[in-house]
Amino acid sequence: MKLSLVVSILIHAIVLGTLLFVFKIVPEVRLPQKIYSVRIIRAVTGAKKESPAAEKKAQHKKPRVIRKKVPARKKKKAPPKKKPEKKPEKAAAEKEKPMDVTVKKEGNTSVAVDAERFPFSYYIEAVQGKVSRNWFGAVAKGGEGLQCVVYFRLQRDGRVEDVTIEKSSGSTYFDQSALRAVRSSSPFPPLPRAFVGSYLGIHFTFIQKG
Repeated sequence: MKLSLVVSILIHAIVLGTLLFVFKIVPEVRLPQKIYSVRIIRAVTGAKKESPAAEKKAQHKKPRVIRKKVPARKKKKAPPKKKPEKKPEKAAAEKEKPMDVTVKKEGNTSVAVDAERFPFSYYIEAVQGKVSRNWFGAVAKGGEGLQCVVYFRLQRDGRVEDVTIEKSSGSTYFDQSALRAVRSSSPFPPLPRAFVGSYLGIHFTFIQKG
């Protein structure tokens, strides 16, 4: 019992001595003469929050669209219209104007052909003579001065095609007699070999005289 008491006293003495020694070593802390009061303000880390109403308004607000002005395109000038070229058929028709080849014979008839050049007068005389012989124009009583033009095509072998009244006399009987005269004269002699056309158009005029 005495031993434990002695040990306890020694321990407390050692601790107390140690504390006294430490306080002597640590320097005395001196406070500054002037003391300033400092207020700590919390740093703002984020943007200021808007009210819920402002947020809704901002959400519904449409973004502003910036439209760039596009320079107007220059209109291209339309190319000048080309004049339509004449079709070969039309050009040929213009060139093949009727050339009057009139052969005066008994029977009061005249002939014109659709050819730029047709120097074969003997052939025209043969056609005119054959038609005149088959025509009986004098049968139209009181028909003095009547005139009818019949158009037809002569093929190279002398056949007659497309017989039509080109100009009527006004008398149906007179016109029909002219058509019969041409049709009854077919076929004619073949076209001259020197003629290059595939057919010869003929305008045959019938004149009624008293």
